[in-house]
Amino acid sequence: MKTKIILSCLIGMLMFMTIRTYAQVGVNDDNSAADPSAGLDVKFTNKGVLMPRLTFDQRNAIQYPAEGLMVYCTNCKQDGTGVISIFQGGLWKNVTDCLEPDQPEEGIHLLTETQITWNWNPVPGATGYKWNTTDDFNTASDMGTNTFMPETGLTTGITYTRYVWAYNSCGASQVTSMIQLLVYIGLSYQGGTIFYLYQPGDSGYVAGELHGLIAAVSDQSSGAPWGCAGTLIGTSNAIGMGQANTTAIVNGCSTAGIAARICDDLVLNGFSDWFLPTKDELNQLYLQRSVLGGFAFDYYCSSSEYDAVSAWSQGFEPNSLTMWVHKNSATVYVRAVRTF
Repeated sequence: MKTKIILSCLIGMLMFMTIRTYAQVGVNDDNSAADPSAGLDVKFTNKGVLMPRLTFDQRNAIQYPAEGLMVYCTNCKQDGTGVISIFQGGLWKNVTDCLEPDQPEEGIHLLTETQITWNWNPVPGATGYKWNTTDDFNTASDMGTNTFMPETGLTTGITYTRYVWAYNSCGASQVTSMIQLLVYIGLSYQGGTIFYLYQPGDSGYVAGELHGLIAAVSDQSSGAPWGCAGTLIGTSNAIGMGQANTTAIVNGCSTAGIAARICDDLVLNGFSDWFLPTKDELNQLYLQRSVLGGFAFDYYCSSSEYDAVSAWSQGFEPNSLTMWVHKNSATVYVRAVRTF
């Protein structure tokens, strides 16, 4: 008896070691071993594998589904028939002979005092879109084929995040997060008044972010020279280059009281990063003069050179033009700006 007990223990230990070493299962009718690459190898010539069969509601009620989880959804197709569903990328997707659409690309949103009109670009193959204030496709609003969503009752100065999906008969895309700071031209913000929002192509533009230009609410001088006539500093006319211009002028021209230095030294409403606007930035300030107010009917100085002895200025009278002035002329006004 003792020998039989020892033999049984040895057999049990060998079986345990075999299971641990070969942690695979082969299900078949020919007693063949599982393929080395498979944890479960099902092989029949007259039988299939039957996965769990759930309705749409039962499938969606599964809590915390694992990535790659598969079920047969008995009524998930648009015609109410069944289809294999797989949980992928945080969404249930139907395995069919067609493809879900790509996720939408965020567009340029339109802003007013209490409203954001959210925009996204059309997606080829999409038959509709869903939009939500939370990252939840199931509770999202069906926008049909619209690629915009006006949202009202918002608060200025707040950054909002919203979510959009494209869908078709095959399923839904990955979610696109849209982020927008609610500010607008004419808003009092961060030490001054917003007069320009960066657009694609501007030096300060960052996709998916909102940046722009703020003007001081009053002039910093009624007559300051550009300075250092005869010296070519090397400046830009472009939007987004005002700070670089101002830094270059201050470093390259030591004359006291010049327009760029007045702006560079300015500390106003808790901000010290003011600069003299470029030719194109100053033109945007001119275009919004009626929104901002407080400008003289005179010429204002830019940080952009015309040549070694002259610089660009902008008249602020109605229908005024840009013109160059001598760098040592002290007849132009100065209005500082900053970025946000």
